[in-house]
Amino acid sequence: MPENTDLDPNRPIVRHAISLLLPTAANMTVVPILSLLLSGILTRTEHPDEAVGGFSVALGISMFVGLPQLRIQQLTLVYFENSESLRQLRKFVGFWVVLVTAIALVVVIPPVSEFLFTTVFSVSGLLKQNASEALIWLIPLPALLVLKMHYYGAVLRISRPRLAWIGTAAGAATVVIAAFGLFATEIVVGASIAAIAMIAGTLVETATLAVLSTKPVKLFNQSAPTNNNSDHSIRSMAWFFWPLLFAAMLPAGTQPILNAGMARSPEPEVSIAAVALAFYVFQLIAVATNGTQNTSLALFASQYNPLRVRRFALSVGILTFAVVAMIAYIPPITQFVIGDIMGAEGRLNELASNGFRLLAILPIALVIEQLYTAALMRTRTTRPIIYINSLRLITLACWVVVTVNFTNLNGLWVGAGAWTLTLFSEAIYAYIFGRNHLAKVA
Repeated sequence: MPENTDLDPNRPIVRHAISLLLPTAANMTVVPILSLLLSGILTRTEHPDEAVGGFSVALGISMFVGLPQLRIQQLTLVYFENSESLRQLRKFVGFWVVLVTAIALVVVIPPVSEFLFTTVFSVSGLLKQNASEALIWLIPLPALLVLKMHYYGAVLRISRPRLAWIGTAAGAATVVIAAFGLFATEIVVGASIAAIAMIAGTLVETATLAVLSTKPVKLFNQSAPTNNNSDHSIRSMAWFFWPLLFAAMLPAGTQPILNAGMARSPEPEVSIAAVALAFYVFQLIAVATNGTQNTSLALFASQYNPLRVRRFALSVGILTFAVVAMIAYIPPITQFVIGDIMGAEGRLNELASNGFRLLAILPIALVIEQLYTAALMRTRTTRPIIYINSLRLITLACWVVVTVNFTNLNGLWVGAGAWTLTLFSEAIYAYIFGRNHLAKVA
């Protein structure tokens, strides 16, 4: 049924919220899981190191070109209100599709790709060849990601999360089938196997969402108010979007800063590996927190009481914290996850376990940050998000400089400590800038 925006804002929220949260979190988690699966297939090719490395380099470039896709879903959740707003929204999304495709075509031109591979990434030989071939296959990926996230935003906005599940499942299944099929038939080799599988899966996922959402979106528009005071102009969308896009670029500096700091601290090699392992395990276990921001935006758009949305978000954080804390602070369970499942032994096991314990306090902070940045987005006040991410980056840099130069802490405390401090402080900054905007959502 189309959404009724005249419903009581105090109506039951939990079931609806969970139905939105689960597919949102799953969609944000499936890409790294599929990347791991594709890497597992590439390790069985003739030149596994070059294939895995080449795909990683090419995918990193392609994902950076497609960076706008990280904020397209939020844009859709905020601006999609009726048929007129959707028409303007799709013009704006279409602009980004054309732009990222043009950039994707530019980066495969030999002088540009040569500069990226040789100067920026310092790769050569068979590794460079794998990366170059994969990057060509990945040309359509940025545009498909932008479109995919727009359709995900649309189905959440009209409260049709089942369509999101279907799209995610169709895309993931296509990636797996295509990867194994290409590997078995040897039509292509090396990193191209993973690149083609990723393109096929994203194309099927986007097409599935586009087809299945057509009728529900039409029904929603028929019941939505045609006249309201909201500004749906392209200019309004641009002013809303550019701070989000800029803020999305700032966290890209986190990992290089952390790696540089850990490389200059005691036990650099094992510390870098331990922090990466601990953070990966934490992300998988705390997956529910990933969808809090978009779920909050969808609930705000459906006219739910913002204080009840806050209560739901905090409940997600508290429950996630309980699960993470149990794994982190009960030694047999920690050993089972870090040692038995992830295969870490010796010093790596010890440091990764300690790193996971440091990260365990974060779930509540993560949902607070996402809730209050969602409030900023819903009220179309996105410039403070730049300040929040800038302060986060400054906090990170200060921590790394101080711990590396003025303490004897090993790399684990530099890396895992930085993640904990910066994400916790980011929640504080988001609360400071967004607390007054939560009340304005209504």
